[in-house]
Amino acid sequence: MTAPKHLKTKWARKHARHVRNRQWKFMDRIKSYGTLWFCIWNKRHMDEKPDEWRDGLITGMEIQDWIDRHRKWFLQGKWNDERYARPVRLTKLGRAALTDRTDDMTPVYGGLVEPGYFVYPNQPAKEEK
Repeated sequence: MTAPKHLKTKWARKHARHVRNRQWKFMDRIKSYGTLWFCIWNKRHMDEKPDEWRDGLITGMEIQDWIDRHRKWFLQGKWNDERYARPVRLTKLGRAALTDRTDDMTPVYGGLVEPGYFVYPNQPAKEEK
């Protein structure tokens, strides 16, 4: 298998910061509600309730990749057809990681086909800290 391509452009690093900030925002929403219902692809165009995170396929895959890479931070429940989403909660480790932003500067991964890519995000802006 070929290794993912390492993206280094200013645009790619800026976009990676945007993705990482969304990942933290996702975790903030989980912390706020205790359980957040995650729909990776809102293809039914359902309205988003306050305790839900309905996403587009690409951006939803970015969130799912974050969850998959940090399995000790998240508890994922079973898919619920009525809500068209699955419940996600933070573990104690996840709450701690959110507080100290563990892994903030780790690579963001993406790409719909192998081998994909990875890019290190820019440093957060001062107002983001």
